[in-house]
Amino acid sequence: MKQLLEIILVAVAATTNVPSQPLGSTPTEVEASPASAAPVAAVQAPVLIRRDTPVVLMAISEVSTATAAPGTRIKLRVQQPLLIDGRTIVPVGTPAFGTVVAADDSGGLGKSGRMTARLQHIRLGDAEIPLDGEVSAKGTGAGSAGVAVIFTGVVGLFHRGNNAKIKAGEILSAFVSEDVMLDLTSNPIKRVAPTTSGAPQ
Repeated sequence: MKQLLEIILVAVAATTNVPSQPLGSTPTEVEASPASAAPVAAVQAPVLIRRDTPVVLMAISEVSTATAAPGTRIKLRVQQPLLIDGRTIVPVGTPAFGTVVAADDSGGLGKSGRMTARLQHIRLGDAEIPLDGEVSAKGTGAGSAGVAVIFTGVVGLFHRGNNAKIKAGEILSAFVSEDVMLDLTSNPIKRVAPTTSGAPQ
């Protein structure tokens, strides 16, 4: 009897050392690791700049028929940001370029210089955004007076016309000449092929 009592006491003592768990409770779940709990970053879709989107540019330096010739490059910059859905896609200061396509220097007898330039593209990262625009400049009337010896030997006066100029700080307007899709997530920014299922904005 004494041995049976000792066995019962040992069994009771053993059960008291086991942590109690509420009835109906489930085992504690293992917490997720930070790597598995981290949210997945959203993938940014390419941005479409539509054809005929207006662009405002500014000439950085003066171009004159005194020195310019067809093929002379004109350095410009974006003067107003290009926005898509309120978001700046092309910021102020982004470089742009044009090219002189015709240039006639001023001459004697009051002839004024004439110049025509074509606005070509904006450079955003590695992407070129083609532009459609043209600017013409003409000299303003007679310029300086000079002295010439006519072939008869008579000394006479002549007037030299003014050169045509695109002045530094002059504001120029252009339009995007075709749809342009940009991948803004790449570094530098790149132009990508348009999607066939509609153009994201």
